[in-house]
Amino acid sequence: MTEPVSLIVNQTPVPRMAVGPTKATQPHLAVVYATASGEVECFEGRPMKPSQQVFSKFRTRYEVDLRPQQRSAVLGRNPLVSRDGVHAFEVKVDFAFRVDSWEGAKNLVRSGISNPLPLVHNYLTSLFHGAGQRFAIEDSFGLQHYLNQRCGQQVTLAQGLIIFGCQVTVQPDEKSKAYLESLIDAGRRETLGQAEHLPNMGNVLREGQISAKKQEQEMEAAARQAEALRHVSIDSEGLIRQYMNTHPEDAAGAFDMLRKLEEARFATAELQNQRALALFQAMADKNLVQAGDLEVMRQLLTDVVGRATGGAQLPAATTPQLPGARPWDAPAQLPAASTAGPAGPAAPGHSHPQTPRYGAPGQGSGSTVVGDHLPPYAGRPAVPTYAALIYLVLDESLERACLEELNRGLSDLHAALCGAPEVSAAVRLSVLGMAATTEPRLQLETVTQGTRTPILTGRPGLSYSAAFQLLRTVVGQDVAVVKGEGAQVLRPIVYFVTGGPPEEGNGWRDAHHTLTDTGGNPAAPNLIALGLGRADTLTVRAVATRPELGFMAPPNQDAVSAAHSCAAFLRDSVVGYGRRLASGDPQFSVNPPDGFRRAEDAF
Repeated sequence: MTEPVSLIVNQTPVPRMAVGPTKATQPHLAVVYATASGEVECFEGRPMKPSQQVFSKFRTRYEVDLRPQQRSAVLGRNPLVSRDGVHAFEVKVDFAFRVDSWEGAKNLVRSGISNPLPLVHNYLTSLFHGAGQRFAIEDSFGLQHYLNQRCGQQVTLAQGLIIFGCQVTVQPDEKSKAYLESLIDAGRRETLGQAEHLPNMGNVLREGQISAKKQEQEMEAAARQAEALRHVSIDSEGLIRQYMNTHPEDAAGAFDMLRKLEEARFATAELQNQRALALFQAMADKNLVQAGDLEVMRQLLTDVVGRATGGAQLPAATTPQLPGARPWDAPAQLPAASTAGPAGPAAPGHSHPQTPRYGAPGQGSGSTVVGDHLPPYAGRPAVPTYAALIYLVLDESLERACLEELNRGLSDLHAALCGAPEVSAAVRLSVLGMAATTEPRLQLETVTQGTRTPILTGRPGLSYSAAFQLLRTVVGQDVAVVKGEGAQVLRPIVYFVTGGPPEEGNGWRDAHHTLTDTGGNPAAPNLIALGLGRADTLTVRAVATRPELGFMAPPNQDAVSAAHSCAAFLRDSVVGYGRRLASGDPQFSVNPPDGFRRAEDAF
């Protein structure tokens, strides 16, 4: 309704002295006269006669159009808001209006309205006001029906206009249309989803059954392979032999692997031999070797070379005494046996004090047992009566080459224990991988042919607290279980290998104290700490339960070589202690790994 409409088509002054005929008018026009004071008169819509014009009081003549007018309007400025108060309806009205005969013409002239459209618009707006709040935005047809009922009757306004023939069309505005379309689309998707749900569920069930069948077949194949490998020796030669059996077409590759293995062994033997000779030369140059020690040194060097080459077991060498070493916590007395062997003499100038049974604090005094010279005690049993709980806590944040060395050491330790059942029977072994968290790689058990070889996995982070907290839990549980089996449990031993400082700074000390405090933890273990690479000397010394049990690699030694020495040390130390327990001797002594030195001396 932007284009104005004028129902007064002509407005002229009334001649006062006219003597001729008055101006005629068309049939659809009504003539209305007005005085200067605003009085309006209509002679049934006809013009005045000439005689009536003489000295007439009327000053203006109006010609009013009586024909119906058709128009359309959209309520844009005053939209009808829906029930939710957010969305709006777009309302279009088609309507007609006209002047209510000559009486309506008088009222129109009297009102002074030149454009009746705003009057009609205001009427319709007031008629429709608030009607949208009765209906939801989805019910535009309901609102349309309601509005057509409201304006279906003819209405006469006081200004002389008749409004009739109203026809209302209602639809949501553009924003509401987009909203409704999204609802319809969502409903369509929901309907399709429900229709597709049943076949999709069928597909999932069928795929699950197929996957379960595949997994079952894979497990059966793995079990068959495990059974086939059950009697295969898990060492380098055994693995190469198994590769040859499964890949007979690659005999050249198997021989190449065997050649590389032998070369590596000979290279290791040469390196160990050179180190031993250099050590012997240095000791001889400083007059540290006496004539009586030559035989002992010869046996020691022979044993080092033999172990490095992986050859036959050579005669055991006597372990030199380390200044300040102390015996391990062991039972105060051993049960007598009918097959007691002779006790060798103790090291000159040293006594062998008795130590408390498991559960009491270690005495921490005395000297290191030297070789086969065992302290006197009441009898030696024919079978081991003691159980040693040994935990290897190994740093998995080390570089890959270091982890490979430690894994080779674990494989060698596994093979050595499997090859000596009498030694393995006296030892319970557990392996823990330490990084940001500490994960068990081998639960505490007696190592046999059926025991899997633990494997370390490279992981980031390094938390001592996590390792000590896990040890505090598992050591106490393991001690209770082994005691329940009827064994006499010695104080547990923890070998702690680290290649760097902990991420928590000094925050590990509380967990360490909780683990090692014999007053609060009857199962408190003794910790042997080994540091290599970026490990901090003071930290390694603090981790060890006694200062002489902390060892550091030399600053100029690369981490891979130090890891190799650690692996050999762990193998020899565990197996050596197992042999001593198998012979009935619970005493334990420890020497530094090859090239390492005590942390208390590394300043």
